[in-house]
Amino acid sequence: MPAEYDAQILKLRLPEQDALKNDAERCSADPTMLSPLGRAVGHQVRIKRKDVPGFFAVYTVKQANPPADLSDPGRANVVRTGQTGRERLGATDEMAAVVHRTVVDTAPLPGEPNEVRFFEVAEDNGKQTYLIAIAPHGGAIEEHTDEEAEQVRRELVSQGYPASTWTCKGYGDDLKGASDRWHITSGDLHPASFPQLQRLITRKFCYGVAFHGFSKRPSEADVYIGGGAAQSLKRAIKKVLEALNLPMKIQIATTTDDPKFQGSSPENIINRLAAQGVHIEQSAQARKFSKDIARAIVTVYRSRSRSLFCAWMKLLR
Repeated sequence: MPAEYDAQILKLRLPEQDALKNDAERCSADPTMLSPLGRAVGHQVRIKRKDVPGFFAVYTVKQANPPADLSDPGRANVVRTGQTGRERLGATDEMAAVVHRTVVDTAPLPGEPNEVRFFEVAEDNGKQTYLIAIAPHGGAIEEHTDEEAEQVRRELVSQGYPASTWTCKGYGDDLKGASDRWHITSGDLHPASFPQLQRLITRKFCYGVAFHGFSKRPSEADVYIGGGAAQSLKRAIKKVLEALNLPMKIQIATTTDDPKFQGSSPENIINRLAAQGVHIEQSAQARKFSKDIARAIVTVYRSRSRSLFCAWMKLLR
Protein backbone atom coordinates (compact mmCIF):
# COMPACT_ATOMS: atom_id res chain seq x y z
CA MET A 1 0.00 0.00 0.00
CA PRO A 2 1.50 3.36 -0.99
CA ALA A 3 2.10 5.83 1.80
CA GLU A 4 1.73 9.09 -0.15
CA TYR A 5 1.12 10.81 -3.47
CA ASP A 6 2.26 14.05 -5.08
CA ALA A 7 -0.47 16.67 -5.22
CA GLN A 8 -1.26 20.18 -6.37
CA ILE A 9 -2.97 22.36 -3.78
CA LEU A 10 -5.38 24.58 -5.71
CA LYS A 11 -8.03 27.13 -4.84
CA LEU A 12 -11.65 26.08 -4.40
CA ARG A 13 -14.11 26.07 -7.27
CA LEU A 14 -16.72 28.60 -6.18
CA PRO A 15 -19.64 28.65 -5.69
CA GLU A 16 -19.59 24.83 -5.89
CA GLN A 17 -17.35 24.55 -2.85
CA ASP A 18 -18.65 27.40 -0.72
CA ALA A 19 -18.98 25.00 2.23
CA LEU A 20 -15.17 24.78 2.45
CA LYS A 21 -14.49 28.47 1.94
CA ASN A 22 -13.65 29.33 5.55
CA ASP A 23 -12.48 25.91 6.75
CA ALA A 24 -8.77 25.94 7.51
CA GLU A 25 -8.70 22.25 8.41
CA ARG A 26 -10.82 20.83 5.56
CA CYS A 27 -10.11 20.12 1.91
CA SER A 28 -11.40 18.19 -1.10
CA ALA A 29 -9.57 15.49 -3.05
CA ASP A 30 -10.06 12.78 -5.66
CA PRO A 31 -11.27 9.49 -4.10
CA THR A 32 -9.34 7.50 -6.71
CA MET A 33 -6.08 8.94 -5.36
CA LEU A 34 -7.07 8.41 -1.73
CA SER A 35 -8.18 4.80 -2.11
CA PRO A 36 -4.73 3.22 -2.72
CA LEU A 37 -3.59 4.93 0.51
CA GLY A 38 -6.43 3.32 2.45
CA ARG A 39 -8.07 6.72 2.78
CA ALA A 40 -11.45 8.06 1.66
CA VAL A 41 -13.63 11.13 1.84
CA GLY A 42 -14.26 11.78 5.54
CA HIS A 43 -10.82 10.58 6.62
CA GLN A 44 -7.89 12.67 7.78
CA VAL A 45 -4.61 12.98 5.86
CA ARG A 46 -1.35 14.79 6.48
CA ILE A 47 -0.24 17.25 3.79
CA LYS A 48 3.30 18.61 3.44
CA ARG A 49 4.57 21.38 1.17
CA LYS A 50 7.23 20.35 -1.31
CA ASP A 51 9.12 23.65 -1.48
CA VAL A 52 9.18 24.24 2.29
CA PRO A 53 8.89 20.81 3.99
CA GLY A 54 8.71 22.44 7.42
CA PHE A 55 5.10 23.34 6.61
CA PHE A 56 2.83 20.36 7.15
CA ALA A 57 -0.56 19.88 8.76
CA VAL A 58 -3.48 17.51 9.17
CA TYR A 59 -6.66 17.97 7.11
CA THR A 60 -10.05 16.33 6.88
CA VAL A 61 -10.96 15.38 3.32
CA LYS A 62 -14.47 16.72 3.73
CA GLN A 63 -15.68 16.21 0.17
CA ALA A 64 -14.69 14.85 -3.22
CA ASN A 65 -13.37 17.28 -5.81
CA PRO A 66 -15.91 18.96 -8.10
CA PRO A 67 -17.15 16.98 -11.13
CA ALA A 68 -15.01 19.01 -13.55
CA ASP A 69 -11.89 17.72 -11.76
CA LEU A 70 -13.13 14.14 -11.34
CA SER A 71 -13.86 13.84 -15.06
CA ASP A 72 -10.34 14.95 -16.03
CA PRO A 73 -7.61 12.30 -15.34
CA GLY A 74 -5.03 15.06 -15.54
CA ARG A 75 -6.51 16.60 -12.39
CA ALA A 76 -6.60 13.44 -10.28
CA ASN A 77 -3.83 14.75 -8.01
CA VAL A 78 -5.62 18.05 -7.28
CA VAL A 79 -6.41 18.91 -3.65
CA ARG A 80 -8.55 22.01 -3.12
CA THR A 81 -8.70 24.29 -0.08
CA GLY A 82 -9.88 27.74 0.79
CA GLN A 83 -7.39 30.50 1.54
CA THR A 84 -7.30 29.65 5.24
CA GLY A 85 -6.57 26.05 4.31
CA ARG A 86 -3.54 27.11 2.27
CA GLU A 87 -2.43 29.44 5.04
CA ARG A 88 -2.29 26.34 7.25
CA LEU A 89 0.64 25.40 5.00
CA GLY A 90 2.15 28.86 5.23
CA ALA A 91 1.05 30.31 1.87
CA THR A 92 -1.94 31.81 0.09
CA ASP A 93 -0.88 30.78 -3.42
CA GLU A 94 -1.40 27.40 -5.01
CA MET A 95 1.47 25.00 -4.38
CA ALA A 96 2.97 21.55 -4.88
CA ALA A 97 2.58 19.20 -1.93
CA VAL A 98 2.58 15.58 -0.81
CA VAL A 99 -0.48 13.86 0.68
CA HIS A 100 0.46 11.29 3.34
CA ARG A 101 -1.77 8.49 4.62
CA THR A 102 -0.16 8.52 8.08
CA VAL A 103 -1.72 11.17 10.30
CA VAL A 104 -0.20 10.50 13.73
CA ASP A 105 3.46 10.21 14.67
CA THR A 106 5.02 7.64 16.93
CA ALA A 107 4.68 8.73 20.55
CA PRO A 108 7.97 9.98 22.04
CA LEU A 109 9.89 7.77 24.41
CA PRO A 110 10.10 8.86 28.07
CA GLY A 111 12.41 11.87 28.28
CA GLU A 112 12.40 12.39 24.52
CA PRO A 113 11.40 15.93 23.45
CA ASN A 114 8.01 16.32 21.77
CA GLU A 115 9.32 18.71 19.08
CA VAL A 116 6.86 19.19 16.17
CA ARG A 117 4.77 16.11 16.66
CA PHE A 118 1.20 14.81 16.75
CA PHE A 119 0.53 11.50 18.45
CA GLU A 120 -2.07 9.38 20.26
CA VAL A 121 -1.91 8.02 23.79
CA ALA A 122 -4.39 5.38 25.03
CA GLU A 123 -4.65 3.78 28.45
CA ASP A 124 -7.08 0.88 28.35
CA ASN A 125 -7.37 -2.68 29.64
CA GLY A 126 -9.06 -3.85 26.46
CA LYS A 127 -12.37 -4.86 28.02
CA GLN A 128 -13.89 -2.38 30.48
CA THR A 129 -16.94 -0.43 29.31
CA TYR A 130 -17.66 1.84 32.28
CA LEU A 131 -15.99 5.12 31.32
CA ILE A 132 -13.63 6.72 28.84
CA ALA A 133 -12.08 10.18 29.25
CA ILE A 134 -10.71 11.79 26.10
CA ALA A 135 -8.91 14.91 24.91
CA PRO A 136 -8.63 15.04 21.11
CA HIS A 137 -6.74 18.34 21.24
CA GLY A 138 -4.16 17.82 23.96
CA GLY A 139 -0.56 18.90 24.23
CA ALA A 140 -0.20 22.50 23.07
CA ILE A 141 -3.37 22.47 20.92
CA GLU A 142 -5.76 23.09 23.83
CA GLU A 143 -3.47 23.11 26.84
CA HIS A 144 -4.19 21.00 29.93
CA THR A 145 -7.09 19.08 28.38
CA ASP A 146 -5.06 15.87 28.04
CA GLU A 147 -3.88 16.25 31.63
CA GLU A 148 -7.51 16.45 32.76
CA ALA A 149 -8.48 13.26 30.93
CA GLU A 150 -5.46 11.43 32.31
CA GLN A 151 -6.18 12.62 35.84
CA VAL A 152 -9.79 11.44 35.67
CA ARG A 153 -8.72 7.95 34.60
CA ARG A 154 -5.89 7.77 37.11
CA GLU A 155 -8.01 8.81 40.10
CA LEU A 156 -10.96 6.58 39.19
CA VAL A 157 -8.73 3.53 38.71
CA SER A 158 -6.96 4.22 42.00
CA GLN A 159 -10.37 4.15 43.71
CA GLY A 160 -11.45 0.87 42.13
CA TYR A 161 -13.46 2.15 39.15
CA PRO A 162 -12.58 1.03 35.62
CA ALA A 163 -11.67 3.83 33.22
CA SER A 164 -9.81 4.36 29.96
CA THR A 165 -8.31 7.36 28.17
CA TRP A 166 -7.66 8.40 24.60
CA THR A 167 -5.78 11.61 23.96
CA CYS A 168 -4.08 13.26 21.02
CA LYS A 169 -1.15 15.52 21.80
CA GLY A 170 0.12 18.08 19.32
CA TYR A 171 3.06 20.47 19.39
CA GLY A 172 4.06 23.22 16.98
CA ASP A 173 7.03 25.49 16.31
CA ASP A 174 7.84 29.00 15.12
CA LEU A 175 6.51 28.24 11.63
CA LYS A 176 3.08 27.09 12.81
CA GLY A 177 1.54 26.61 16.22
CA ALA A 178 0.06 23.34 17.42
CA SER A 179 -3.58 24.27 16.78
CA ASP A 180 -2.84 25.52 13.26
CA ARG A 181 -1.14 22.23 12.41
CA TRP A 182 -3.18 19.62 14.22
CA HIS A 183 -6.67 20.73 15.27
CA ILE A 184 -9.45 18.58 13.79
CA THR A 185 -13.09 19.22 14.70
CA SER A 186 -14.46 16.52 17.01
CA GLY A 187 -17.28 15.64 14.65
CA ASP A 188 -14.81 15.02 11.83
CA LEU A 189 -12.39 12.69 13.63
CA HIS A 190 -12.33 9.39 11.74
CA PRO A 191 -11.09 6.23 13.49
CA ALA A 192 -9.51 4.99 10.25
CA SER A 193 -6.92 7.75 10.61
CA PHE A 194 -6.23 7.13 14.31
CA PRO A 195 -5.13 3.54 15.09
CA GLN A 196 -5.58 3.79 18.87
CA LEU A 197 -9.05 5.31 18.48
CA GLN A 198 -10.00 2.61 16.00
CA ARG A 199 -9.37 -0.04 18.64
CA LEU A 200 -11.62 1.77 21.13
CA ILE A 201 -14.51 2.88 18.92
CA THR A 202 -15.87 -0.64 18.46
CA ARG A 203 -16.56 -0.93 22.20
CA LYS A 204 -19.41 1.31 23.38
CA PHE A 205 -18.71 2.79 26.82
CA CYS A 206 -21.49 3.62 29.26
CA TYR A 207 -20.02 6.99 30.14
CA GLY A 208 -17.61 9.31 28.43
CA VAL A 209 -16.23 12.77 29.12
CA ALA A 210 -14.33 14.86 26.59
CA PHE A 211 -12.17 17.81 27.61
CA HIS A 212 -11.79 20.75 25.23
CA GLY A 213 -10.57 24.33 25.29
CA PHE A 214 -11.71 27.51 23.54
CA SER A 215 -10.82 31.19 23.28
CA LYS A 216 -13.44 33.06 25.26
CA ARG A 217 -15.30 36.13 24.06
CA PRO A 218 -16.59 38.65 26.63
CA SER A 219 -20.21 37.47 26.52
CA GLU A 220 -19.38 33.79 26.95
CA ALA A 221 -19.18 31.54 30.00
CA ASP A 222 -15.92 29.90 31.09
CA VAL A 223 -17.22 26.33 31.03
CA TYR A 224 -19.90 24.82 28.81
CA ILE A 225 -21.24 21.36 29.58
CA GLY A 226 -22.63 19.71 26.46
CA GLY A 227 -22.71 16.33 24.75
CA GLY A 228 -25.38 13.72 24.18
CA ALA A 229 -25.68 12.72 27.85
CA ALA A 230 -28.83 13.10 29.94
CA GLN A 231 -29.53 16.52 31.42
CA SER A 232 -29.43 15.01 34.91
CA LEU A 233 -25.79 14.01 34.40
CA LYS A 234 -24.90 17.45 33.07
CA ARG A 235 -26.58 19.04 36.09
CA ALA A 236 -24.56 16.80 38.42
CA ILE A 237 -21.34 17.95 36.75
CA LYS A 238 -22.39 21.60 36.91
CA LYS A 239 -23.16 21.21 40.62
CA VAL A 240 -19.73 19.81 41.54
CA LEU A 241 -17.95 22.44 39.44
CA GLU A 242 -19.90 25.28 41.05
CA ALA A 243 -19.10 23.82 44.48
CA LEU A 244 -15.42 24.57 43.77
CA ASN A 245 -16.22 28.30 44.16
CA LEU A 246 -13.69 29.22 41.50
CA PRO A 247 -13.79 32.47 39.47
CA MET A 248 -15.47 30.99 36.42
CA LYS A 249 -18.98 30.98 34.99
CA ILE A 250 -20.37 27.50 34.32
CA GLN A 251 -23.24 26.83 31.95
CA ILE A 252 -25.04 23.80 30.54
CA ALA A 253 -25.03 24.34 26.78
CA THR A 254 -28.39 24.92 25.11
CA THR A 255 -29.54 24.99 21.51
CA THR A 256 -29.03 28.76 21.45
CA ASP A 257 -25.31 28.41 22.18
CA ASP A 258 -22.62 28.02 19.56
CA PRO A 259 -22.69 24.41 18.22
CA LYS A 260 -19.08 23.93 19.36
CA PHE A 261 -20.32 24.31 22.95
CA GLN A 262 -23.30 22.01 22.49
CA GLY A 263 -21.36 18.90 21.43
CA SER A 264 -24.67 17.13 20.92
CA SER A 265 -24.22 15.89 17.37
CA PRO A 266 -24.17 12.09 17.00
CA GLU A 267 -20.97 12.61 15.00
CA ASN A 268 -19.17 14.17 17.98
CA ILE A 269 -16.48 11.67 18.89
CA ILE A 270 -17.53 11.41 22.55
CA ASN A 271 -21.09 10.54 21.51
CA ARG A 272 -19.75 7.83 19.21
CA LEU A 273 -17.66 6.39 22.03
CA ALA A 274 -20.15 6.54 24.89
CA ALA A 275 -23.88 6.13 25.45
CA GLN A 276 -23.74 9.04 27.94
CA GLY A 277 -21.17 11.37 26.39
CA VAL A 278 -20.31 14.68 28.09
CA HIS A 279 -18.53 17.39 26.10
CA ILE A 280 -16.78 20.00 28.27
CA GLU A 281 -15.50 23.25 26.73
CA GLN A 282 -13.23 25.41 28.89
CA SER A 283 -11.77 28.88 28.52
CA ALA A 284 -8.10 29.54 29.20
CA GLN A 285 -9.13 30.98 32.58
CA ALA A 286 -10.98 27.77 33.49
CA ARG A 287 -8.06 25.59 32.42
CA LYS A 288 -5.90 27.30 35.04
CA PHE A 289 -7.91 25.14 37.44
CA SER A 290 -7.64 21.96 35.37
CA LYS A 291 -6.68 19.77 38.33
CA ASP A 292 -9.59 21.00 40.41
CA ILE A 293 -12.01 20.52 37.51
CA ALA A 294 -10.80 16.97 36.84
CA ARG A 295 -10.96 16.07 40.53
CA ALA A 296 -14.53 17.38 40.81
CA ILE A 297 -15.63 15.41 37.76
CA VAL A 298 -14.14 12.26 39.28
CA THR A 299 -16.62 12.57 42.14
CA VAL A 300 -19.53 12.33 39.70
CA TYR A 301 -18.34 9.03 38.25
CA ARG A 302 -17.06 7.61 41.54
CA SER A 303 -20.51 6.17 42.02
CA ARG A 304 -21.58 2.63 42.82
CA SER A 305 -25.07 3.32 41.47
CA ARG A 306 -23.64 4.45 38.11
CA SER A 307 -21.32 1.47 38.04
CA LEU A 308 -24.16 -0.96 38.77
CA PHE A 309 -26.37 0.70 36.17
CA CYS A 310 -23.63 0.31 33.60
CA ALA A 311 -23.18 -3.38 34.46
CA TRP A 312 -26.94 -3.90 34.15
CA MET A 313 -27.06 -2.21 30.76
CA LYS A 314 -24.14 -4.36 29.59
CA LEU A 315 -26.07 -7.49 30.53
CA LEU A 316 -29.11 -6.28 28.59
CA ARG A 317 -26.95 -5.78 25.49
